Amino acid sequence: MSSLPPKDALNSPPGNKIKLLSSSDSEASILIKREGLSLRSGFILTVILFWLLMIAVWAFMLFQYGPAWSLLSLPFFALGILTLYTTLQMIRNHQRIEITNGNICIYKTSGKVTAHAELSLKNISDISMVEGTYKTLAGISRKGIYPAFITNGEAYGVAERCRKFEKQWLLEFLKQFTAKQVATHEK
Repeated sequence: MSSLPPKDALNSPPGNKIKLLSSSDSEASILIKREGLSLRSGFILTVILFWLLMIAVWAFMLFQYGPAWSLLSLPFFALGILTLYTTLQMIRNHQRIEITNGNICIYKTSGKVTAHAELSLKNISDISMVEGTYKTLAGISRKGIYPAFITNGEAYGVAERCRKFEKQWLLEFLKQFTAKQVATHEK
């Protein structure tokens, strides 16, 4: 069995994406924050806005040959607007994990819609890193490795877009905390 970091190290998550909202012996609440306007999201938004600007210039140039010609730019505008909308949605996504009374609730919020899953600690067979697909800031599906709760042959992933050391901290914290919870409920 691997040795875990000291208790105070697990109570202070590294990086800035994960925030431990509350932690006691019986419950914990973890927030995986929004991406917000970071360097990564700023670059993607700049590329999208440049795309829309170039399409506007192209549409103006086509308009000089006749208004019907400028209709050729509509699919490209639609693609740019759709990509902009998807990116703005992905920037606002956040997750929350709550562990209370032998249950784990995972909340994933995208815009105004929140999906959630309730898992019982006694049904969780493992908490480990899994490989799967997730959506990037640009809305593109990408393969990656992230922490997940394994229950009834199904993986419930969390923190997909966090950095590697943040995912590792979250995995160690969840393993240590749920082990204490299972031991408490078995007594």
